[in-house]
Amino acid sequence: MAKQLLIYENIQPLSSETHRDWSVAVESYQFVSGIISAPLVSSEVIPASQEFPIVFSKVGEDYVPLAMMGLREGENLLINAEGRMTTRYIPGFFRRYPFMVGSGENEENMLVGIDVDSSAIIKDGSKGQKLFTEDGQQTPFLIEVIEFVKDYQFRADIAKVFCGRLKELELLEPMTANINIGGDTGTNLNLRGFYVVSKEKLKALSDEAILDLFKKDGLELIYAHLNSLGHINTLIQKVAEKIRS
Repeated sequence: MAKQLLIYENIQPLSSETHRDWSVAVESYQFVSGIISAPLVSSEVIPASQEFPIVFSKVGEDYVPLAMMGLREGENLLINAEGRMTTRYIPGFFRRYPFMVGSGENEENMLVGIDVDSSAIIKDGSKGQKLFTEDGQQTPFLIEVIEFVKDYQFRADIAKVFCGRLKELELLEPMTANINIGGDTGTNLNLRGFYVVSKEKLKALSDEAILDLFKKDGLELIYAHLNSLGHINTLIQKVAEKIRS
């Protein structure tokens, strides 16, 4: 199966029969060392904005908020040699791995899936957190995981509504930046494919639209996003350090 959702290889529905003896041990975040951005849910934008540049990406006709972690394809600047994140905040997209919620017929029947090809899976259960008891009941660990991934999906849906409002108000514009590192003999980085909120378009909104954004907590998310863009300088500095080393 083709790689799904950036970091997943082969997602299968979680089953007490098939996965009875399995356990999970996520010992590092090395699996995201080649990922330069991570999707965020609505409740993550403000805490993530304190450490990451927050931008938007277009997926089909929709937009998704992202935490930027690199400027060059395949290079996550915020993962160290031991596979640890160097930031205090770790996006939920990474923390829920190797689990995720699959599409069900309705909200009550959401299916929890697991990446069966993940290196975090221990099929003989010799270490890590067990998924099921010997009689097939969910362990406290798995119960907590299922609650987390379902809550994550719920908040992702809220983020979709927020981004839909930004689209409706035509606030997003392409982010274009040509970054030169090291002068005439240095490296040029072209940032493309991302979107940011236009300050000019935001200021031009009607009082009614601004009030609506404020009452629905959209305004604070917008300003968290705008303020976070200064963290791009941190990523530029990290790239420069790698080039010099």
